[in-house]
Amino acid sequence: MKNYLVTRLSVATVFLTALLIPAALHAAEWQRVKAVIDGDTLLLANDRFVRYIGINAPEVAHHDKPGEPFGAEAARYNASLIGAQRVRLEFDRQKTDHYGRLLAYVHTEGGVMLNRAILAAGRAYYLYKSPNLRYAADFRAAQIKAMNASQGIWMQLGRTGGQVLGNKRSRRFHRPDCRNARKMSRKNRFRISSHWQAFKKGYAPGKNCLGGMPIQ
Repeated sequence: MKNYLVTRLSVATVFLTALLIPAALHAAEWQRVKAVIDGDTLLLANDRFVRYIGINAPEVAHHDKPGEPFGAEAARYNASLIGAQRVRLEFDRQKTDHYGRLLAYVHTEGGVMLNRAILAAGRAYYLYKSPNLRYAADFRAAQIKAMNASQGIWMQLGRTGGQVLGNKRSRRFHRPDCRNARKMSRKNRFRISSHWQAFKKGYAPGKNCLGGMPIQ
């Protein structure tokens, strides 16, 4: 009888753990916004920085470094969606990055997910980053829709030329003459006809050889 009870308790524990782990992974919290830094980053009232999962917006000007095309527009668009509201932070498997910033899907009080909305408006491009992939398919679809409509950054990117090499593992693309491209293993490396097609496949530019935004 004792062994039977122990077995039942063990099964119950496993069942409860299975229920609680997803809840913990999907944990969310409401926070006040102190400042919008750019198109994919904000500063909370508690002085924590938040980096939006799954997107990369053009850089704004910093000190003596000029901003990238559409950087200021992306920051303004981000700020316009937030207004003076609180935001809800939805976390995925990895909660912080190596800079100590929170990694989150950011929702407004009106129910808008900023990550998706900024992609859909063409103010950023999709950035694959494992293990935070809960909305990866949704984000890629939003980007393709923005590209087809020539929204924001996509009105400046030509659809032909500029052959690149994609990395199947990292989901990044590089110029064929880039050192990072030459370092790729054969099983991960493949040719993509243009920057445009690389973005459509859900690949992002490798910063070491293409910079943050190969859109001029």
